[in-house]
Order: sequence, then C-alpha cells, then structure tokens
Amino acid sequence: MRRLSANYIYTINQPPLKNGILEVSQEGVIKKVIDTGGELKESRNLEFFNGVITPGFINSHCHLELSYLKGKITKKKGLSTFLEGIIKNREAKDHVVLNSIKTYDSEMKRQGIVAVGDVSNTNQTLPIKKESKIYYHTYIESIGLKDNALEVFEKSKTLQKSFLSNGLDCSIVPHAPYSVSKELFQYIKELAELQNTIITIHNQESNSEKEMFVSGTGDLINIFKNSGIDMGSFKSTGKNSISSILDLLPRQNHIIFVHNTFSTKEDVELVNQHFENAYWCLCPLSNLSLENQLPDLDIFKKLSRVTLGTDSLASNDSLSILEEIKVINQYDPDISFGKLLEWATINGARALKIDDRFGSLEIDKTPGINLITDFDFDKMQISEKSEVKVLI
Repeated sequence: MRRLSANYIYTINQPPLKNGILEVSQEGVIKKVIDTGGELKESRNLEFFNGVITPGFINSHCHLELSYLKGKITKKKGLSTFLEGIIKNREAKDHVVLNSIKTYDSEMKRQGIVAVGDVSNTNQTLPIKKESKIYYHTYIESIGLKDNALEVFEKSKTLQKSFLSNGLDCSIVPHAPYSVSKELFQYIKELAELQNTIITIHNQESNSEKEMFVSGTGDLINIFKNSGIDMGSFKSTGKNSISSILDLLPRQNHIIFVHNTFSTKEDVELVNQHFENAYWCLCPLSNLSLENQLPDLDIFKKLSRVTLGTDSLASNDSLSILEEIKVINQYDPDISFGKLLEWATINGARALKIDDRFGSLEIDKTPGINLITDFDFDKMQISEKSEVKVLI
C-alpha cells in the first residue's frame, strides 16, 4: 500500500484537497481518499510531492498509426493541404510504422495518458495495443464516396473482428461528413445502433468543408479531383456539413465530434438538441497546426461534455494532453484548471464509457495517478514550465 500526498489533490468528484492523502494498492486501486483539512502531519510511509496530484489523462482522439508522419506534413496550410500530404505520404515500410507506433504508445504512457480513443484504418496498431499498459478504444474508420459502400463496410467489419477477437474494444465510425457516402453512413449507423457502440467523427475542421456542402466548390473538392478521388454520388446540400448529416448518425449512441474548429454556437446547440450523448473533443495544437485557429472557446467552456485529444503526429509535435491544456490556458487563462482537468479526465472517460475505472480519484477505481509539477499556486493554474510525472 502506498500513501501519497501533495500540495493539492484534484480528485475531480470533489473540490481540490489541500494536503490530502491517497492510499493506493500495489495494483493501482484507490483504497482511501483522506481530507486532512489542510493540516498534514508527518506519518510513516507517507510520500509527499510538491505539485498537484491528478487522475491519469484520457486522450479522446488520436491516430497512433500515423506517428511515422511526424514532421513530414507542411503546417498551417489548411486542412486541404494536410489531406493532400497524408495521401502523398501514406505509404511507408511496415517496420517504420510499427516502430513509431511502439515508441509513441510508450511516450503517451510517460505523458500520463491512461486511455486513448484511437483511429485506425489498418490492423498495424493491434499488436502494440494488445500488450500496452494503456487502455485503447479503437475507432475503425470507414471512408468512401463511391458507390461501393457495402464493400467498404464489409472490410471495416473484418477489421473490427480482428480487434475484438484480440480482446480490444472497437467500433466502426465515419471519417468525416465530406468523405462518407449516405449509403456508407447508413450501414455504420445501423451497426452502431445494434451494437450500442461509440461513434466519433471529424467535424467542421475547415471552412472548405462548409463550402463543399453549401455550394459544391472549394479546396476540398479541388484536392479530391486533383488526387483522382472518385466523388461518387456526392451532391451539395445548400446547408453546412453538420446540418447535412444529422439524420445519418445514431441519436442515442455516444458520439464524439472532433476538432469543431469552425463550429458556431448555433451548430453546437443544434447537435446537443438532436443527440442524447454528444461530446465535443478539442485538439487545439492540431487546430493551430492545420488552420492556425482554435475553436471558439467561449462556446465550449460553457458546455459539460468537452474532452481533449491530441490528433496525430502528422498534425502535432507531441501526444501530450498536458501540452493541449497549456495551449488552451494560454489563449483563455480564465478557464480554471479544474475545468480543464475535467476535460482531460472524467469527460473523456465518460465519452469512452470507462468512467467506472478511469477519470477520477475515487475508491475502487484504477485511474492512474499523475503529478503536475511547477504549478502556479497563486493562480491555481498550470504554468509554462509544468510537467507531468507518472506516480502510478
């Protein structure tokens, strides 16, 4: 049994405990949470740390299999240029891809991440995930605008079975509104409703996405045509992308909308009214890398179901949730550390349906335990120098 204490313990389910104590089993199970009232007395076997103790982080959106693309895609040139770069650089030798996956799985663990919602188009991450100390929910990503939806969907189902047969949680999901045909959406929706699985979708990551749906023009359309991608039966709807696909997604499943860089207050309200379990995942460093713009934080800081992700190393320089917290704090220092921590822990755990184990420092949970150092106790906020150390 370990007894851990710090200047503050953020349990998530209650106000921060000044000089609180956690008693944790060797297996990482929280056995006791002690409120000392701020009066900590020296006692045998007590480990005290300068900083704040938090639950392990949840990375709600990642593309681990794209780790080999770090530094290979031009930044701040927009989503269309990014997608073009992905298409051109998608092929790589298996050992290069696998080594990158293994390296950054370990790196996420070192960065205090205990659970990841990870997008996969292949089974390349499977062997690493099977042995990893991180919990993974794999999103099998279906993409296709051509009139071969059933063929694409059957390939996704085969891939899903390979993960499930290895004891790994996964679900089939659409890539984005602009890259999935109505027929493919329908197949995904019906299976998601049958299996009650988690859905995730890239949402309003670029203005060109809106232009594509409203008028059938813009950079995305040009990239598809220049890359020889068959647009199939796609037709502009005269409405923005999110309004165009509302009825193509299951209403009761957990749905994680990712990026939301150009989402408006009206878009968010529309989604929240339509879906029972909508979550909003922000990947700020990726957003800045691609479009040099963040989502409207004034909208999202008022919501209760916001999560954080890192996206991939194709659009980010690290897979660190702490760094995502730092950039949000830089752009909006009025968002409290407590709220940012909820986004980074319990909200992600709830979105992935793993909050019985992760997301908060509560008795009988195994959430992982992080220490945040160089904390600004005057502002009760992280600093630029803050780092994460994994305690358990």
